[in-house]
Amino acid sequence: MTKKLLALVFASGLFVMGGLPAVAQDSNKADEAFAALDANTDGKLSQTEFEALFAMQGVRNASAQDKQNEFKAWDADGDGSISKAEFSAKYAPPPAQPKQ
Repeated sequence: MTKKLLALVFASGLFVMGGLPAVAQDSNKADEAFAALDANTDGKLSQTEFEALFAMQGVRNASAQDKQNEFKAWDADGDGSISKAEFSAKYAPPPAQPKQ
């Protein structure tokens, strides 16, 4: 992961990437996010489907190489797709917005 992308992730506090531990994992939210990203409902995420996570979480400055590197990091078995289990192992939902 590039230092630039790592800084974006920490600054935004939006989601966990690469080998970083998932903090405050919520399996229901992970399931919801996975379902929202799995556009063709085949039970796995392609590179294109995974890249929608960046936009969903508000990360807009990631390069194509950063996105590809993150996809590879989340694809633990290296089969070219991210399973629901792989996704759930790394996904952390965005922090709750404070009530105003």
